[in-house]
Amino acid sequence: MPEVFEINLLDSKGIDNAREVVLDSLRRGEIIVAAIEHAYVFACDAFDRDAVKRLHTLRADDYGVASQVMIGKTQTLQGIAQNVTPEVKLLVENFWPGLLTLHVQPHQGLSWDLGDGGDLNEFAVRIPKRDFFLSVLEKSGPLAVSSAALAGRPPIVDIGFIAALDSEIGVYAEEGILEPGLASTVIRQKKNGADFGLELVREGSITLAQLQEIVPTLSKEE
Repeated sequence: MPEVFEINLLDSKGIDNAREVVLDSLRRGEIIVAAIEHAYVFACDAFDRDAVKRLHTLRADDYGVASQVMIGKTQTLQGIAQNVTPEVKLLVENFWPGLLTLHVQPHQGLSWDLGDGGDLNEFAVRIPKRDFFLSVLEKSGPLAVSSAALAGRPPIVDIGFIAALDSEIGVYAEEGILEPGLASTVIRQKKNGADFGLELVREGSITLAQLQEIVPTLSKEE
């Protein structure tokens, strides 16, 4: 049976205990369930290929679907992505933690498979704004994260509606019924010769106008 923790941010001792249990579960190669801003997600060690594969099987994803990567510190981006331009750094400084997803190029030496067989030349990454999960990420390192809903289904805001067997989950970190909200805004770093300009792929919680206040050259995907 997986362990279930009701996350109460006012109970610091309970939070510390829950975080350590979650971290131990991740180290064992298990999948955990936790809350981000507006949904529950599955998460596992981004470098554990078997765990990532099980995560995609759990969701019934088609082959080639890649998990998002979530990190706990902005400095980690430099270690997993190449061509982190001044414009990317500006966006990160202004909108992380938060609902801004960046599609960037991975370092060639990374030994991971996020579900795409290593075929994609980019991956999605962000720092979520959710206190408990962020405290886990700060200690765990990069995690592969996907919605706890089956592929193609709406986000799950009530942990009781997650369709998973007890044997498939290491720990549930419950934070009650979550408030629905806008999806993250998605930015892609496009490579055009020596130029690594940025373009808006999806406008969500953060608007194009807000982004252009920080990076005026940011354009909308054609």
